[in-house]
Amino acid sequence: ACSRACRQTKSQLSFFFFITSLGFFFLTFLFNILTLKAAGMSEVTGAELIAESLKTQKVEYMFGIVGVPIIEVAMAAQAVGIKYVGMRNEQAACYAASAIGYITGRPAACLVVSGPGLIHALGGMANANMNCWPVVVIGGSSDRNQETTGAFQEFPQVEACRLYSKFSARPSSLEAIPSVIEKAVRTSIYGRPGACYVDIAGDMVNAKVNRSKVNGVSCCPPPPVSLADHSAVTEAICALKAAKTPLVIIGKGAAYGRAEAVLRQFVEISGLPFLPTPMGKGVLPDDHPNCVAAARSRALLQADVVLLFGARLNWILHFGLPPRFSPDVKIIQ
Repeated sequence: ACSRACRQTKSQLSFFFFITSLGFFFLTFLFNILTLKAAGMSEVTGAELIAESLKTQKVEYMFGIVGVPIIEVAMAAQAVGIKYVGMRNEQAACYAASAIGYITGRPAACLVVSGPGLIHALGGMANANMNCWPVVVIGGSSDRNQETTGAFQEFPQVEACRLYSKFSARPSSLEAIPSVIEKAVRTSIYGRPGACYVDIAGDMVNAKVNRSKVNGVSCCPPPPVSLADHSAVTEAICALKAAKTPLVIIGKGAAYGRAEAVLRQFVEISGLPFLPTPMGKGVLPDDHPNCVAAARSRALLQADVVLLFGARLNWILHFGLPPRFSPDVKIIQ
């Protein structure tokens, strides 16, 4: 009886240790699965980094034509809430994105494929740069390990865009994407607004990196406002007071700067006549009693002091030269 009881106890202990070992193995396996899952959740692709970085910089719109290798970028952009608008031509996409930048003061993104896709967008970039409209163009390019080997639609894109943009660069790694996107957005709106280009290697789009290795970059602040020197303002006021036929010209820079209210107040208090450029129309109404658009040529020719607000003396204003302007006219810009 004693021997039978010992065998039964030994059998129970063996079963207990078996169950305990099985439970420990199961818990270890479950822990490893959860650890791997957590590690997977902490990883982010290059496409996701691009989209998240654009969203952080308050880029709300993206125009473009999807294709290899930037399909996932468009998908990631929509996933974070950026409105994607598919276009039929990259030049039109860049025009649309730059128009958003002009209207809102914050650049939209233009997404293009490599080679001919980017080349088609160069016209829009040049237009944005010359018109001072902020836009960020993102172009896919060949894989890093295929450079100079005749890769699919391989083209020196960063170099080509330098002539048509304020900033052109390729992130050196996935970790560098947020800082490069921030710099592109900031450069597009600081100083004279314009086009910026970010080149994305094809193998970086779906590559993954742990989020802990990526330094977060906050949204760049609005462009700093510069003020004219006090003595220069005093000199301008004296010139306007002494003028017999002064004229205010309002350009698209006034519209971009949202100067409608202050300009209206200035014109109505001073009583000065004003002339809008084609892109300056709407800042003040055309039916305002001080608007001299109906007598444009006469107003330009007879003005002895011209005050420019957000306008350049380019071909639209005949370069500020005779015979359209008086040879003795004084220009305040």
